[in-house]
Amino acid sequence: MTSTPLDHPALAGLTALDWNDTSSILAGCTTLFDAVASEPDLLPALVQRLPGDAHLAAMCERYDFLDKLVLADLPHPGIRVRLHRYRDGYFDRPHNHRWNFASNILRGRYRHRVFGRDDAFTEDLDPDTLVPIHERIERPGDCYVLHHTSVHTVQAQADTLSLLVRGPATKDRFLILDREQHRFFWVYGQAAETPQERAAKQMTADQLVESAAHITNLLKTPVGPAA
Repeated sequence: MTSTPLDHPALAGLTALDWNDTSSILAGCTTLFDAVASEPDLLPALVQRLPGDAHLAAMCERYDFLDKLVLADLPHPGIRVRLHRYRDGYFDRPHNHRWNFASNILRGRYRHRVFGRDDAFTEDLDPDTLVPIHERIERPGDCYVLHHTSVHTVQAQADTLSLLVRGPATKDRFLILDREQHRFFWVYGQAAETPQERAAKQMTADQLVESAAHITNLLKTPVGPAA
């Protein structure tokens, strides 16, 4: 592995994709996912270099049940490769996205529900009225592309790992509906965050070292039969 992730052709090739075309996204990101599967040293090398990369480390985030590690921030604005580590108890709320993305499940599993397009996904929508139009269990090796207008949720098993490649943002914010508290909130991109908002989610140096070490150990463990 060379000194920068951009040296790998599967990563560098992401800048040539048409990020408005899901077929183009799937083809280009599958090349990266196949490289990760066939080159066992590639992903651990990307993870282990994170604590020493100030730019990428500053973009890594920790939430209650989820770590988001940014493995690559490509020169083309908005194209990033992230590794998600789901901790015990993870579930999210119905939401859309600011960008199109591709995801590949590396280990573990999660229940994935898609509710449809966000045309009528507004602040006054009752979350209890949402009915999944597509529901499946995502397992190691599964990959998919999701358009930014899609409304979905994920409920993950502990220590599930997924590789996510996001494209350039197509809008300034996305909406989350909270079923439990019957409320909504908008989430904006990093450029619109206050220093306090940024600090609340940014991983500390110790958290990043711990998460990178835990993920590296998980990657060394053989993936068992899909349940």
